[in-house]
Amino acid sequence: MEDLFISLFANVGVILVLVLILRAIKKVDLNLMWSLISLGILVCYFFALFKGGKVIPLDMLFPDMSWNWSGKVAAIILWLVILLALVKFKANFRIADAGFTFRQNENSIKPAFTVMCLFIILQIVVSLFWSGEPNYDLETLLYQATMPGFDEEPMFRGILLFCISLAIISERYNLGGASINIAGLLLVVLFGLVHGVMFNGGEWHFSFPAILLTGGYGFILLWLRERTGSLVFPILAHNSVNFVGQLI
Repeated sequence: MEDLFISLFANVGVILVLVLILRAIKKVDLNLMWSLISLGILVCYFFALFKGGKVIPLDMLFPDMSWNWSGKVAAIILWLVILLALVKFKANFRIADAGFTFRQNENSIKPAFTVMCLFIILQIVVSLFWSGEPNYDLETLLYQATMPGFDEEPMFRGILLFCISLAIISERYNLGGASINIAGLLLVVLFGLVHGVMFNGGEWHFSFPAILLTGGYGFILLWLRERTGSLVFPILAHNSVNFVGQLI
């Protein structure tokens, strides 16, 4: 667990350096309170993800499980609790502000569906070149078809995106019809870093392909979120890509 948080704080440090540079050239403003809240949420998320089994010991009920169901369920409970806290304590907050709505922005469904299909095709191509022989079972398919999207999207493209946008304030840029701010782009960078820069066993492990791939995937999911104004397409896309990736 110590190695995990060394990795996390190192990755957050990279983002902090980028933020300070952007602030120096007057591209962003900072709100200290929301910065600390965002960092606290991020730390709690990874703690829930990797220590959730202590609180929700699903492996005791289903000893043959090979995936981190307990951690994912704990992380889902965490974002639900944070969402309720925002409703109660953040003035004028609506859950739709963090993407928790079925309503899609006007004229966004067709381009979002097109991008989602292209995203799935991209995953097929990546899997064909990078994966070995298909190796999956029913549990793997069920896990990949549900947990990643229902855990990571409400947290990263929902709760954290909302909070970090209050912490790192910038103008928004129109990218293919999606209104994206610098906070969202920095969250994409962080999403890539946590998958590709890790400290384990006293050594640093760096994978540029993992950073590039997961960062690119994170950007597509961010685009879907901002283009539609909802988490529906990011959740569907994330689960579909993970599911298809297991089949190739």
